[in-house]
Amino acid sequence: MDEKELALLLTRNGIISQRSDSEGYTEANADEKIRNAGNASVANSLEFLGKHQIVVDVQPTFGSSGIGFTYRINPKLVNELKDDESISKAVFNLFEPQDETSQTIAELIDKCLDKEINNTYKDDFIASLKELKICFNNKCFIACLSLSGKILEICLKQLLIDNKVQFEDRFMIGQLLNKIKESRIEKYLDQSLLEVAAIINKSRIPAVHAKEKIPVPSREQAAMVIHGVVDTINRIILNP
Repeated sequence: MDEKELALLLTRNGIISQRSDSEGYTEANADEKIRNAGNASVANSLEFLGKHQIVVDVQPTFGSSGIGFTYRINPKLVNELKDDESISKAVFNLFEPQDETSQTIAELIDKCLDKEINNTYKDDFIASLKELKICFNNKCFIACLSLSGKILEICLKQLLIDNKVQFEDRFMIGQLLNKIKESRIEKYLDQSLLEVAAIINKSRIPAVHAKEKIPVPSREQAAMVIHGVVDTINRIILNP
């Protein structure tokens, strides 16, 4: 069993256990596959999961399966990771190479989970941020721009909602920015957002409508757009 498989098994077993007993601990070596991996590998895996806030407590134990460890999964994740697919995705993402941009997105997701966002958009907003991280890590830069546009639209709509300004739900980035300007909302937004919107649309519109050749964005273009979106999220969602 490799490191990724061991981390997945520990996480899955812990979540299943805590769904039955929310205050209980999971005995790692109760699973034969985990026991066969050896306590040294289990200890390293639990430490790794702890650094990523998946495991929140580890205790040594001498239980029915001998000397080993018991542990608890972050209760928030027990509720959030509802099926095998979401558990696998959360664990496997930890093993992807992380650069500044993907790390920024990961930190942003954690912060946004605890913030008040209009119920109409919140689930879509969080899911889009998670997909954005996956797409960037896997060099799917056209998808990154499309998702960035969607996230930016939600941010701008949230700003209009916060200021009780009516708008049409079909409005796209440019129309939303014009509405914000017309409404004289006293909120500083990066002046480069129109340029960011133009880059997004050059890739987004052909990708959806297949009317012309899609200009493939570079990693640097995708990162620039993402950081522009992150700045907008910080100003509108995290620090309204």
